Amino acid sequence: MELCHLPRHAPPTQAGKHASTGKAIGALAPGFNPERFTDAAKVEKWFRRNCKDVAGRECTAGEKADVMAWLMTLGK
Repeated sequence: MELCHLPRHAPPTQAGKHASTGKAIGALAPGFNPERFTDAAKVEKWFRRNCKDVAGRECTAGEKADVMAWLMTLGK
């Protein structure tokens, strides 16, 4: 969901760059970035920001679970 990890940018298994700031962003998939999604407050902030950007609303708990389950399948 993070804009830098949409298919036209870096896939979630690779590092990318923020679209407007150029700031480096580590791989989204936890299998490629073990630090990702380890802080509950940061995870909630990430979902809140990206769901609003992509879906125009906050994601449901089920949608968050679906995204996390998919990301967890992207192992090394």
